Amino acid sequence: HSWHDKGADIRRPPRFQAASTLMPTRKLANPLWAFAFPTIGAALTIIAAVVAAAAARRLHRHHRRGLCRSRSPAGTFTLGYWDIRGLAAPARMMLAYRGAAFEDRTYSLQPQEDGGWGAPAWFDTDRPPLRERNAFINLPYLVDHESGIVVSQSTALYQFLGRKLGLMGENEAERAATEQTLAQAFDLRNECVRVVYPFAGTSAERFSAALAKHLRAVAAPSAAYDRFSRFLGDKPFFAGSRPTAGDFHIWEMLDQHELMASSAGLPSPLEAHPTLRAFHARLRALPQLQLYFDSEAAHLPCNNRMAHFR
Repeated sequence: HSWHDKGADIRRPPRFQAASTLMPTRKLANPLWAFAFPTIGAALTIIAAVVAAAAARRLHRHHRRGLCRSRSPAGTFTLGYWDIRGLAAPARMMLAYRGAAFEDRTYSLQPQEDGGWGAPAWFDTDRPPLRERNAFINLPYLVDHESGIVVSQSTALYQFLGRKLGLMGENEAERAATEQTLAQAFDLRNECVRVVYPFAGTSAERFSAALAKHLRAVAAPSAAYDRFSRFLGDKPFFAGSRPTAGDFHIWEMLDQHELMASSAGLPSPLEAHPTLRAFHARLRALPQLQLYFDSEAAHLPCNNRMAHFR
């Protein structure tokens, strides 16, 4: 893992620690070595800290523009989606958490004369060549430039990234928990989409009442938030002691619901679920994600232009 994975925790290199431990206790023949050895270790520690700080500054500059181009063992990716948080936010968070190099390619919907919406940069320019590589192509999509693989369909994309970035769990039980968490998060997203977009019959006039009903429903006993809380239990994250792909999707949905409640002057759905509220705060405070939360990508609208709640 890169230094980003450990929150830039700079310590003395293990080789020098081991050498110090194994140093003989008898007095050294040349007293200069007694001075030089710890000095070398200290110098290397300082050099490592300087290199890490410089890398952090470079990464911060790119994240402020919403585009991360740092080098990473995980490879280089292009993530394509609308210029909203939506289904891309969990993937952006995963990539940022691992310090992976990626291009965040976004597309804007524009109103058309016939009353519809168009996005020439996607439909006319980028989609045709991508469709030659993947007949399922849609938004979001991910291009892995190391392997040449193009992945579409959001849950498949999260799982692909999870495998590439080591965010699918460390054993069979954690992988199963991660996959289930991703599926449950998508169920909640589907319920939310039916409320905030007009496609399912929610008109602008009915939106306020529909939103209040939805927020009460997700926080009710035995409903979505209750199931999330019981599955999480006393673990810090949904699959165990470390974040996995499912945590980022769950967090995004919790956060979007908090924003909707706040915008409507309604109570937080997390109020009755302290375990889930603590999870939301815990992931938000992860040092590896602070560059993401400071970036433009984290402050995009949640939904697209035709939605009742942006």
